Amino acid sequence: MSLTLTPARSVAALALAAVSAVTVGLAGAPTAGATEQDKAIVSDNRTIADIPVVSPIAAQAILLRDARVPIVVLGARLDEDCARPQVLDDRLDAATELSRTHLLNPVIVSGGATQTDCPTEAAAMESGLHERGVTNQVLIEDESDSTVANVQNTKSMISDRGGLAVVVTSSPHNVRALQNFRDAGIEAVAYIGGEG
Repeated sequence: MSLTLTPARSVAALALAAVSAVTVGLAGAPTAGATEQDKAIVSDNRTIADIPVVSPIAAQAILLRDARVPIVVLGARLDEDCARPQVLDDRLDAATELSRTHLLNPVIVSGGATQTDCPTEAAAMESGLHERGVTNQVLIEDESDSTVANVQNTKSMISDRGGLAVVVTSSPHNVRALQNFRDAGIEAVAYIGGEG
C-alpha cells in the first residue's frame, strides 16, 4: 500500500519538517543567556520560523531555552475614550499565554501617548497584563509613536538580554515589525495575537 500525499498532507508534512528544523537546534538544556548560536539558529531559519504554523512553536522553544529572552508586546493606538482597542487586547491575550508558560521571561510593553488625556499605550498594556494575572517582570517603554520607534526604544533592553526577542503583535503587522527588528540587529520571532 502506498501513501499518496494530498495537498493537505503535503502542507502538514512540510509544517512538521519546518517545526523540527527550527526547534531541534533550540531544543536542549536551557542556557544562562541567549547565545550567538541561538541567534544564528533563528537567523539561519528565518524563512521557516516565519511560517505562521511554525512561529508560535519557535517562540515557545526560544523562551523555554533562555529565561532572559523578553516577550516584547507592541502597542496600538488607544480609542478616543482611552480604552484599549480589540487589536491591543488580542496582543495582550497572546502575551498572557506566553507569560503563563514562561514565568521568568520579562515582558516589555512598548508604546507612547496616542490620545490626549489618555495614558500611554505602554501604561494601558501594563494594566491589561496585570488584569489578566500576569506576574512576570514588566518593563515599560512609553516614548514610541511608531513601530520603528518601538524597535529603537527597546533595542538596548533586548540587547542587554542577549539580542533575541519574541515579538507579540498582530497579523499582518508582524511582517513589517520583524523586518524592523532585524534591520536594527535584533533577531526576533513573532507570536501572533489577532489581526489588525
